[in-house]
Amino acid sequence: WLKQIKGQPHLLVAAGPEEARQEPSPRRAAGAMASAGGTLVETPTEQVESKDPAGAAQAETAATPPSTEAMKWGSIDEVLNADLIDVPQDAWYISVVCMWFTCLYNLIQGIFGGLVKMVFVCFSVGTCWIPCSDKLCSAMGSVLMGRPLFMAFTWWRYVLSALIALVANGKSRLALFMWEWESFGSGDYWWHGEGVWCWKYVDCERILKSYQDRKAAFGAVRACIPDLFPTNLLIFLPTGGQESHWYQMRDLLHAFFLDTGLKDYRTRMTQLPGKVREDWKNPKLEDLSDLPLVQRMVSKCIFWMMFGKWVSDVDADVLAKWRTLASQFILPRLVHRFLFNLGIKKVKQTRAETVEIVKKYEVDGVFYTMNGQLGEKYRKKTVVELCDEVMFAIGFAGIGGTCAAVESVGSFLQCKIPAESAAKHIKWGQYDTSEKMVAKYKANPEKYIKETCRMDPPVTSATTALMADTKITLKGKEYTFPKHLLNQYVLSMANRDESVFKDVKPEVFEPDREHLNKALTWNGAFGASDEGDFPRICPGRYLSLDVTRTIVHHALGIRAEETASTLNGHEVRVVGNERETPI
Repeated sequence: WLKQIKGQPHLLVAAGPEEARQEPSPRRAAGAMASAGGTLVETPTEQVESKDPAGAAQAETAATPPSTEAMKWGSIDEVLNADLIDVPQDAWYISVVCMWFTCLYNLIQGIFGGLVKMVFVCFSVGTCWIPCSDKLCSAMGSVLMGRPLFMAFTWWRYVLSALIALVANGKSRLALFMWEWESFGSGDYWWHGEGVWCWKYVDCERILKSYQDRKAAFGAVRACIPDLFPTNLLIFLPTGGQESHWYQMRDLLHAFFLDTGLKDYRTRMTQLPGKVREDWKNPKLEDLSDLPLVQRMVSKCIFWMMFGKWVSDVDADVLAKWRTLASQFILPRLVHRFLFNLGIKKVKQTRAETVEIVKKYEVDGVFYTMNGQLGEKYRKKTVVELCDEVMFAIGFAGIGGTCAAVESVGSFLQCKIPAESAAKHIKWGQYDTSEKMVAKYKANPEKYIKETCRMDPPVTSATTALMADTKITLKGKEYTFPKHLLNQYVLSMANRDESVFKDVKPEVFEPDREHLNKALTWNGAFGASDEGDFPRICPGRYLSLDVTRTIVHHALGIRAEETASTLNGHEVRVVGNERETPI
């Protein structure tokens, strides 16, 4: 499949000024037109000439998509309220009622499990001093049996233990992961949720460079679909070749929104600093600690870069909910139901309001065109389904992830530990004053942002699945886990692997460290020589970097020409899709 991807000439682009850029694909040409202000347009009938007959046929097919008049917009309420999918028995309402009746008993167990490492391991995978506890009295045993109702009690105490452990670790996911890893003996793997977790750089890099058999799961727990997450969200789709759903969606996202070589992208990026200046008067560094202001500004910037529309404060506050509701996405359905589905209701409301904003600013036309460009197998019955999937990705990753990056950079510039960060694992090193931090940022903003996000990444881990039956040792005992069991790779810990980041201790802030570009922060080695070998690298990494830099520049009162690294001065800047892999 990777050879198939790399064999597509229209997906290759120049990595530098000496290399000639390839001709754009028909889909990319359509994207360039359709992304202009969100106005509905037809795909051009004249396409790039291809010497490959098969390629020419493909271009001809892409040139004549279904008529947009034949497509229905549909109802977002029907999408959000569709039948639930893959609800485990231990999350049935009868289990939730029993969990409430035994709440005090479960809470007492949860306190011990969340504070005592040995007890947490026992609840997770059992213990050698209780016969058959790994099979009959643990979360792992429940998962391997398919999470049956009669083992629901293992999840009642387990989820409370995990939540208490999270709170005890300062609500930091990274700190929680490291606590769990230590609980399991600081080996290569540990158990959390419905799967095994790995952290070493070599293991994470291997997974990121290979085929991933993904499924609808988040945080190594099956996802709540379709009410919390869209069913076919891009991060749930298995990696594949050009005919796969994953490939086509990534290619469309790049063609319509994220291609930094698009005229619309370059124009909007040039105008973005002026937009920010008009909206945000009298900026100062301390403003970066005003999280509602930061989240509002990021939301406006992302929507502007995607659609060319500068939204109002009210609408920006709606879009900012993609950041403030982040904690809801990590909870399993059992916990959501235990909390009366209040979190799911908030996310459903945000999804519906986001789609309404798309309609309000009259940029819904682009989704008709995108749906027409999808292969018939993956084309949505109603356009609103595609709009919801894309806007979820933009909100969850684009807005939420970029907010996290700006918040972290703003805290680091003031020598403050960001909220919910692993405080004891962050050291300032030689940059122990705000003045030194600001000077270092000005010297090279891109390195500063990358190092900040290496230490405090917006995305701490990601979910895939085992590709074959695999022998794994947990707490000194070897297990053979089945193919398709969830496997979480922990980017935030891989970014601290001393076997890679060894010139300066990983917990010390140093933007000039030797292997900074090997950090896997954006689901791949952003800026490294082998960047093109990571097929699932974040498609919006340049956008996130650009928006973060624009906002921080403004807060510091910096104009682009005042720094060593100009506003859009990436080394690899002339990119359409990826150098060797599709977006």
